[in-house]
Amino acid sequence: MLPNPDDPSYPSPRQEPYPDIPYRPVPPPYQDQSEEPIYYNQATGQYIPPANQYVAVPPRSSERAAQKKAQARKFGIAKFIDYLQWLLVALEMLFLLRFCLALLGADPSNPFVVFLYTLTGFFLSPFEGIVPSTKLGVGYAVIEWSTLVGMAVYAVLFYLVKLLLHTVISKPEEPIEY
Repeated sequence: MLPNPDDPSYPSPRQEPYPDIPYRPVPPPYQDQSEEPIYYNQATGQYIPPANQYVAVPPRSSERAAQKKAQARKFGIAKFIDYLQWLLVALEMLFLLRFCLALLGADPSNPFVVFLYTLTGFFLSPFEGIVPSTKLGVGYAVIEWSTLVGMAVYAVLFYLVKLLLHTVISKPEEPIEY
């Protein structure tokens, strides 16, 4: 039974609570071993690692080199995906600007409009004539359906290329992120 702190014979914090029992720390068992760990085999003198010290065997240097090469390849493909995504966003913004200027009826003789139409016309030329443009009122205002079709086709193509590249760099058991 432990002494009560309100008891007048209760020892002060600086005194040992039980002076008649010597203090002897009990060492905790070492990784489910009852005694001191044995690191050397007594008979052969070889080193024996303690139980549960290494969960997996460290990879050999050739395996590490292969892992680094695979990581470098994955990094390169991931960077390529980033550059493709940047290119797609830039193209889509230019296409959207072209669509908005055509919708508002921007003057086609303006140097900026000529530059924008020339730059984006190269990428949108395969889609010209798929759907005829719709003229709005009097003036230059027009709905360029080919620009919208081009935006959609480039977005789908980028998505498919990105999915293919993710499939190339992922392991079969890893889920593919969309």
